[in-house]
Amino acid sequence: MNFSPRHNRPSQQGAVAVAFILFSVLLLGFVAFAMDVGRLYVSKSELQNAADSCALSASAALTGVNANQLLVAENYGITAGTRNLIGMQDDAAAISGADITFSATLNGDYRTRGAIAPEEAVNMRYARCTLAEPEISPLLMQVVNLLPGGRVGKNTVRASSVASLEPSVSNCGIPLAVCTKNLTPPNFGYVQGEWLVGPFDTQDNITGRFKWVDLAESDKTKTLREYLTGAGYCNISETNTLVPTQGGLSTLHEGWNWRFGVRKNSGPPDGAFPPDWTGFAYDATNWPSQFNVFDAAKANNFPAMQTAHQPWNGIPSNLKGNWRASPQSVHEAGMQGRRLVVSPFVDCSAWRELGNNNPQAILGWACVLMLNPVANPTQDVAGLEYRGPANEIASGCVTSGSPGGPGAGGPKVPTLVQ
Repeated sequence: MNFSPRHNRPSQQGAVAVAFILFSVLLLGFVAFAMDVGRLYVSKSELQNAADSCALSASAALTGVNANQLLVAENYGITAGTRNLIGMQDDAAAISGADITFSATLNGDYRTRGAIAPEEAVNMRYARCTLAEPEISPLLMQVVNLLPGGRVGKNTVRASSVASLEPSVSNCGIPLAVCTKNLTPPNFGYVQGEWLVGPFDTQDNITGRFKWVDLAESDKTKTLREYLTGAGYCNISETNTLVPTQGGLSTLHEGWNWRFGVRKNSGPPDGAFPPDWTGFAYDATNWPSQFNVFDAAKANNFPAMQTAHQPWNGIPSNLKGNWRASPQSVHEAGMQGRRLVVSPFVDCSAWRELGNNNPQAILGWACVLMLNPVANPTQDVAGLEYRGPANEIASGCVTSGSPGGPGAGGPKVPTLVQ
């Protein structure tokens, strides 16, 4: 029996058409599925970024210093979190106080600010931001819902983040310790605005309210002068102790003075960072109260001098002749915060009893303002103003740096912990 191929061609063509249609539908389904997965992944990433920003910013206020720290933390969290865009970068993240909760411990009971009693507020150390983006309707689900009997609901993406203040390893401090008045943290007996005045350089390095120190694990290839002219003690890794420096410190005043833009006639120290935004100096003559040069009600307050980039005003007078002030243009191109520095707190009485060679624990970190340059380091006094704990936002010191965990010795910085 002889069969002609012409009789099978129409049926074969129909089968190919059906197969092509089925394959196209399947392919479009895979494409839609891939797009939907990508959409959800992007949404999750956007929301997680918002939650991380919210938690990190909120935790920056949890210093235990202010009774209203939860209100400040909540405001910080909302402000930072809502700066992030979600919905494929179309809308700002929606965050309210109900999305931010606090706890005294990492795995403790997280509650909103309104559910925490005032006496408990200062004990809160962890901030959690829990966000959600509802009503996400994937492309494939929209197609399925067009079919008879399609009843697929919309998706909700959620993200959560917990942050706290933890010790840093790259926050930079100067090699000058503040001697505690008492052992009660976080201020150790000082009040914001208080002046600490003492000899710039003493042979025994014991007297006064502050003293030059070496961190136990610091880079010994650098001199204290280089720490002053540069960034300071950075990359503080796995150290919580320090020791006083020995002998005279006759060269440190050049690095100290340059932070004010005050230099010798020969020029600034080699390789030095730029000076502060202002070199305006303070002493008992032009600031008789010797307290709080940040007082906005008084003329020549420090914030106003920074805004004006005011050069050194020539006090004390014995700096004239060998030293000169940088012009305003140098301060305009300078660095904010070169005079507002981080210093370790230490119990100096232990050195008086046990001797200089005994390492002492770093009890905390202070934010201090350098008040005046010095001409003769063996005769002149230097002044600092205590601005508060270094990790307290109101102090003005920058709380930036890489988290180092419990073994690190740097000032505490906001850190994601969960």
